[in-house]
Amino acid sequence: MIGALINIFRIPDLRRKVLFSLAMIVVYRVGAHVPTPFIDPIKASEAFGKTFGGSGVLGVVDMFSGGAFRQMTIFALGIMPYISASIIIQLLTAVWPKLEKIAKEGEAGRKKITQWTRYGTVGLSLFQGLGIAMLLIKQDLSLIPSHPILFSFVTSMTMCTGTCFIMWLGEKITQHGIGNGISLVITVGIIARYPADFAIAVQSIRAGSMTVLALLLLLCTTALVAALIVLGQVANRKVPVQHARRMVGRRMMQGGNTFIPLKLNTAGVIPVIFSSAILTFPSYFLASAGGGVLASINNWLQINSTHNMYNFLGWESGGILNLAKVVNIYSVAYIILTGFFCYFYTAITLNPIDLADNLKKSGAFIPGIKPGKHTADYIDHILVRITTVGALFLIFVAMVPEVLYVCFDIPYIVAQIAGGTGLIIVVGVLLDTMKQIESQLLMRHYEGFKYAGLAGGGRTRRPVVRLRK
Repeated sequence: MIGALINIFRIPDLRRKVLFSLAMIVVYRVGAHVPTPFIDPIKASEAFGKTFGGSGVLGVVDMFSGGAFRQMTIFALGIMPYISASIIIQLLTAVWPKLEKIAKEGEAGRKKITQWTRYGTVGLSLFQGLGIAMLLIKQDLSLIPSHPILFSFVTSMTMCTGTCFIMWLGEKITQHGIGNGISLVITVGIIARYPADFAIAVQSIRAGSMTVLALLLLLCTTALVAALIVLGQVANRKVPVQHARRMVGRRMMQGGNTFIPLKLNTAGVIPVIFSSAILTFPSYFLASAGGGVLASINNWLQINSTHNMYNFLGWESGGILNLAKVVNIYSVAYIILTGFFCYFYTAITLNPIDLADNLKKSGAFIPGIKPGKHTADYIDHILVRITTVGALFLIFVAMVPEVLYVCFDIPYIVAQIAGGTGLIIVVGVLLDTMKQIESQLLMRHYEGFKYAGLAGGGRTRRPVVRLRK
């Protein structure tokens, strides 16, 4: 591992990409501590800490922004408006034939989709920034309470500009850095909160609201769930493919046997990001309600809502029955949306009909399966089964923090370390980044993360070819 890290800086091009990505990340983290004008960040942090406590829907927004939402900095919205705009565009692409045709036009179509996504990001960030401004005025956190219109304008424009700047940073990391720009920005924001979360755990132990045994359980659960996520990310179903012999010029090319790797979790971290983004959107409007029907609806949509199965059945005993507290509207909606986006994103990224046509055109076939429609149906059958397992895997990992929070009295903001959206994103993105770096190392005959220690001198050993007389 150490040798592979040293090899990164031996390659000038890869070293430049890594240093550029680190520089962009530093800029992002510095901007996450710049306060929004006319807002007291200390009072805002105290107010939102008491109001949401990390366990509400807006606590998810704070997690994605790396703590910037709690302090109401210029990056308070984070990258969530961009994710929401991407969801809307992808949904429209699946149901609107004209937009689907544009998406299939190659590079020109992708540029149009990207441009529309940027416009949608600006519109959503302005709307959400205006909602936050109204919430701040309601909480009496404005330093110019006598000028609400000016405060709302400055707040919405500042947060919109911050979101657009984060989007620009992510795109630059993708173009000139190590890739996965937007995902890497989200990952850095989540990791940046870990020290503060551990500090909260230590404070909870000192206050007596959390035991040392619960902290050990949290650390062990984090290690086990992280290992499970790695296994889920690399697991795949290998579909055998046989290539027929064919003439290329005057030569007969011998057919061979290969396979199509169908990943267990084809959608990756996209379903959990999309589900969290959709569920956070109503809170921008409902959280500003002082009372009445809207405040009651907002209570139903919280992670720790009192309207759960445990209170509905009137149970008073604890133990394993506390798991019924997890069953509420937010959890059910989160499970349904995660499962839906697993199937939806898999269907977008991997079309069995197109895959079967490509196999038929190249003269390849799956042994025992007729080419064409039968091959497409066979691949679709496999995809449905492995996607079901992948969706259950994502749902299980996503629900771990709620179980720790309800059954073991671990603060939710601390329990998020052991699973949920944050850990799935962190492990998945870091795994993808390591694969990209490793592929560039192996391409230049340097040892990668998987093969560290197998090659001598930092380079892979090439076979020696001896010529006979």
